[in-house]
Amino acid sequence: MTLTLILLAIGAMLLVLAVRSLRAQRLKERYALLFFSLGLPFFALAAWPDAVGYIAQALGIHYPTVLLLSVTTFFLLMIFKLLSLVSVQERKIATLAQLIGTLTAQQNAAKGPTTLPGPHFEQDQQ
Repeated sequence: MTLTLILLAIGAMLLVLAVRSLRAQRLKERYALLFFSLGLPFFALAAWPDAVGYIAQALGIHYPTVLLLSVTTFFLLMIFKLLSLVSVQERKIATLAQLIGTLTAQQNAAKGPTTLPGPHFEQDQQ
């Protein structure tokens, strides 16, 4: 009973956090879906607490091993998803920086030669 309440509390916290952040526009929809996907396994385990034991028995593997494999797989999938999002954003930022550099160069070329403010020293030409 205590385990079920703990799992429900963790799942509900993740879902409430995602909804509140989404409503406050601090979190995009795709990230809110990621939080929802993080909360769902906790609800599934709260509804069927013996799921890990059933899987362990069906596969013929010890309970702790199945539990460790499940948690490891879950975290690896979440890390992969987050890293793929970061990679996409990094590519977009690099493209944007290149575009700004190109536009700045074109704007400076269209203005013609510019002089820097400050004292100018003329060189003696002999």
